[in-house]
Amino acid sequence: MLGLMDPLMSSVNKEHEHSVWIVARFMGEFCSDKFANFCGQPGARLDADQSLYGDSIPGPKSILYRVMNVILFGSPDAQSKALHKIWVDYTIVQRRWKNFINRLNSEWNGYTIFSTVMLAVDISFLAVPSLQNQTPAILVLYMSILCALGSLVVSLVLAGQVNDSRRDSAESVASFMVEMSHSVLGLESLALMLSLPYALLIWGMTFFAAALSIMIYRTSDIVTISIVSPIWTAIFILSTWPVLAANNMHVSHLNPWITKQVSYLRSWWVATRAHS
Repeated sequence: MLGLMDPLMSSVNKEHEHSVWIVARFMGEFCSDKFANFCGQPGARLDADQSLYGDSIPGPKSILYRVMNVILFGSPDAQSKALHKIWVDYTIVQRRWKNFINRLNSEWNGYTIFSTVMLAVDISFLAVPSLQNQTPAILVLYMSILCALGSLVVSLVLAGQVNDSRRDSAESVASFMVEMSHSVLGLESLALMLSLPYALLIWGMTFFAAALSIMIYRTSDIVTISIVSPIWTAIFILSTWPVLAANNMHVSHLNPWITKQVSYLRSWWVATRAHS
């Protein structure tokens, strides 16, 4: 648009039908945007992700979505927030959609590499001689392989579905978002689907860590276990901290519950001593 300003300025006060057509096209786009965003009205849209209608505001999440959000390590909630900034009042913000898709493609490419590495690590771990007699560890390792394989397949499928027409055409993107909005969970179903590569990869790493723990605790002596246990506990706490924080689960929220339970136990103890 700015590149056309110099040729248009040179045609001022001259009869130039092409310049008039360009200016009229721009003015039509400006007027259409003003009408769609309630320009000059008290409730005008002042930001691209601001909704003008109450029915476009996301309602409370369902119990199924909350459970899946915890299982998928809080990734659906982050994807849902990004989608609601792109799909506003049944209108697509195309620039944000392109940036969103480019970011997803970059992440999916990384997940395919990590999943491939995870598969190689799992299969190599199966060849360890000390693992051959550890049936629980082998079963957990099989689950890790399946999760890593699932992350790889889903990443490739999602990357293949995001073709050039869906990436560049606002009309195809809008129709796709409308179809997803009419599903059982609404737009959150798309957030769940986009979270699968990340969540399956994390579950694959989790199962691998579980298999490694089983082998360590069943084949090592007491000295090794006493050294590994505190380090393993610290790693577990630090790894689960971001997941709990993403789901608004903080240690400070447990203080009222702990205080209530302590007061209940104290009153029960006093009542028991009084009866005795």
